[in-house]
Amino acid sequence: MNTFKKKTTIFLIVFFCSLSPVIIAQQAVSGRITDADDGTPVPGASIFIANTTIGIASDASGNYSLTVPGTGVFEVVVSHVGYQSVFHKIEMPQSSHQHDVALKTNEIEEIVIQAAKTYRNRDVDFFWRQILGENPSKRGMEVLNPEKVYFYLNSDQILKAFCQEPIEIVNHQTGYHIRYILQSFQHDYQNNQTMFRGMPYFEELITQNNRQKERWEKKRQEVYAISFNHFVRALYRQQIHEEGFYLFNRDSLTPVVLEDIITIDRDSIILNIETPLSLICFSRPVTADMIDNSFSLWIRETTIPMATLLPQKIRIFSDGTFSDILKIQERNHSLIGLSATLPVDYIPIPVDEIESIDKF
Repeated sequence: MNTFKKKTTIFLIVFFCSLSPVIIAQQAVSGRITDADDGTPVPGASIFIANTTIGIASDASGNYSLTVPGTGVFEVVVSHVGYQSVFHKIEMPQSSHQHDVALKTNEIEEIVIQAAKTYRNRDVDFFWRQILGENPSKRGMEVLNPEKVYFYLNSDQILKAFCQEPIEIVNHQTGYHIRYILQSFQHDYQNNQTMFRGMPYFEELITQNNRQKERWEKKRQEVYAISFNHFVRALYRQQIHEEGFYLFNRDSLTPVVLEDIITIDRDSIILNIETPLSLICFSRPVTADMIDNSFSLWIRETTIPMATLLPQKIRIFSDGTFSDILKIQERNHSLIGLSATLPVDYIPIPVDEIESIDKF
């Protein structure tokens, strides 16, 4: 008998870049940003690698160039106020890539412009909890331009959200300024399913003092310990228990044998999930006692992060990157929102070095 609750929302999350602590290669990306209507250069366009701190602005001639560590797949995002954002996935690793972009004028869906206010305050609150993982606040996840997001709730109780420019967010807990490009957001109230896609770009905030820097690093380590970035790296190394993750069959309650879901290729592994698998994210190595207690913890709805990996097939590369869409059904505690997300090029500082940050 399945004792798990069936209620939850479904998220389609895209992570196209997760860099390894060991940089094994680099890929250069360069090009020119122009206006699609008249071909003139577009200076000041933001070009970044999704989910990372790697980004640059186009110069006066519209040119740009940046370098991406690693040999896996990644997503190039081009954004500028007044234009439609452009997303380009690079799946074939090579030393250099030429990527020119002609930006088109931004046009929000006509239905949003013409419609009267159909949504409610609770719809707005729901949207921010999904995107951020928590309610906005000036000490936590502060949204600097919430008025730029448009909402529409139709007669079928489907909520949609749109934004013509990056959503500006400051994570005061981990010390990042996040520019989030919302590609799509839809929540169906009738079947309680949420699907959204977005691309964040991270910039480190300037620290005021060493104490603040140390506090940010400790919080980043807490977030990283139970993050999907960490899980994917542990999965590639086939060390999920050692690194704090427990994966089991949701129906039979039996632990997953990695050899049954992973095929090892030359420079990657293929993860093939045929039936839903449950994931518990502990922040420490998994022991037998923790496994024995995990089911009662689940039923009691504790704060331990839990999720379900839905049937899917993705390729994970040697540097920790993976392609395609990661299909997740969240169960408990936010693993999806930006408050629980770090740039994937983040590398944890060894614990014994945290206290010595910038002492000398």
